[in-house]
Amino acid sequence: MKKLLALPVALIFGLALITGCGGDNGGSSVNGGGGDALAGTWTGILVMDEETDWTEDIIWVFDGKGGLKFTNGFYDAQPGTYTITGGKVELLVEGWDTPLIYSFSVNGDTLTMTADNGFSPDYDLTKN
Repeated sequence: MKKLLALPVALIFGLALITGCGGDNGGSSVNGGGGDALAGTWTGILVMDEETDWTEDIIWVFDGKGGLKFTNGFYDAQPGTYTITGGKVELLVEGWDTPLIYSFSVNGDTLTMTADNGFSPDYDLTKN
């Protein structure tokens, strides 16, 4: 009798463990787990002023768990957070008043982020 009861209990615990620890979220909000489409270090160059050829090296580091670091000429590995919902990412870097929302796509080692507000910079980045 104990052997017959032990098998279903073991199956239930095994299924609970598998269900709780993995799986695709179907494109909904991502803030944790084993990583996401943005996880890694992405670099690029942002043109600040075309007339004077002023550019800034840009580095975005996404930890795959909702944390980020942003580096440019003004910030040095400034921490922040991000949340992915579908094809959009909400970014909030310490020192910013409000989060920015970007539409994004990843194609191989290229990340394109387009600002939804129309005036923040767009980014074409390469994964390192």
